[in-house]
Amino acid sequence: MNSISILMYHSIDASGSVVSCAPETFAAQMSQIVQEGFRGISLSEAVAYRQDHGSWPEKSVALTFDDGFANVYEAALPVLAQHNFGATVFVVSGRMGQLNDWAKPPARLGVQKMLSWEQVAELADARIEIGSHTKTHPDLTGCAADRVLQELSESRKEIEEHLGHTVKSFAYPFGAINGRVCSLAAGEFAAACTTELRRANDDPLDRLPRVDTYYLRNSNTLSRLLRGQLDSYLSIRRWGRWARRVVVSDS
Repeated sequence: MNSISILMYHSIDASGSVVSCAPETFAAQMSQIVQEGFRGISLSEAVAYRQDHGSWPEKSVALTFDDGFANVYEAALPVLAQHNFGATVFVVSGRMGQLNDWAKPPARLGVQKMLSWEQVAELADARIEIGSHTKTHPDLTGCAADRVLQELSESRKEIEEHLGHTVKSFAYPFGAINGRVCSLAAGEFAAACTTELRRANDDPLDRLPRVDTYYLRNSNTLSRLLRGQLDSYLSIRRWGRWARRVVVSDS
């Protein structure tokens, strides 16, 4: 099967945090995607194509945004609309219109406002898919099965009640997964994203890998990714992330 890059963004701001992309950098990346002959689409559009054709859509990049920061509406939406791009925004349904206070924010990010239900409705009207990122953003691997199901189903139902259409996509908070969590997610959603750092090919739809845009901060790197020339680099970065987690867990 061919591969597709599922890009992972979080906050579109100038703080320089590990989960932030500056607005001007984001705009430049979207322009570069166009210049390279690609188009930005939502995760559900990519998945529907794979289910219908047995392959990922060619010359396409799936754009995803985790957490549901208000700056996605303020800074990313105008750029997406300019290029007629689709995208998927994974929201924490229990924090709508509030703050990113489910855990200590990453260094430099600070407290940020989250999307309101009104903004989410406008995003959906602009062809932006709204997916679930649970209700309260816990590490699901540390939750009992009934709590996991509650986080998944209540979030899905809340979004569906506000938007009036089915929620098909999900992203695991912190990228934390195990077999039980993935199985429960597969029962609620058509597709679910991890944070495993690589392009997607024939992966199960309940554990799709993504490319964190933290590693794409210069135009040459993004160009190489789009041309399928970045796999070795991503493999090295993926190994490094794994090694750091092992060191932390053993310390």
